[in-house]
Amino acid sequence: MATLAATAAALETNGGFPAARTRTVARRLLEDNILTPGAPGIAVEINESDFALLLLAIASDAPLSKVTKATTELANTVPNGVDVSVMPEAVRPAGRTAFDVLCDIIWDAAHGDGQMKFDVEVVATWPEVAFHAADGIAHFMPPGSLPDHWQSAKQRRSTVIPYVALFLVARNLFGEN
Repeated sequence: MATLAATAAALETNGGFPAARTRTVARRLLEDNILTPGAPGIAVEINESDFALLLLAIASDAPLSKVTKATTELANTVPNGVDVSVMPEAVRPAGRTAFDVLCDIIWDAAHGDGQMKFDVEVVATWPEVAFHAADGIAHFMPPGSLPDHWQSAKQRRSTVIPYVALFLVARNLFGEN
């Protein structure tokens, strides 16, 4: 596990996210019980799943007052907006969220062979996470969303986190040295 200070520094060095913003967003997520809190007198430790949530939060570019809601919405997006929970159990595939996929990518980068090479795109204008690979893009949207349709009348604004940056931060924070 990594400390919050080390996580903020690694995200600033390798990902370009300002450390001050990362610490402020993390504080808000801790207050709202999204991240795992530390004990009194002990620094907050960030594990791989906390890191995935923190990454979604800072990449969402949401105002501090809305960062918890934006993070929760982004984490719960599903492939192409298809809610598999309404399918009959006999034919239901495993339900995967953007949070699940991002955790797998971070775990593979830190502890695995690093073969899950996806750039992660977090849309700030509406809840959407896209995973870019060499052979295509997987879009994760809120359940019930219409894929291939613009989700708002606004301009689409997003942050793309290159796999190399994600790999370097994950190896630095969680990899065995």
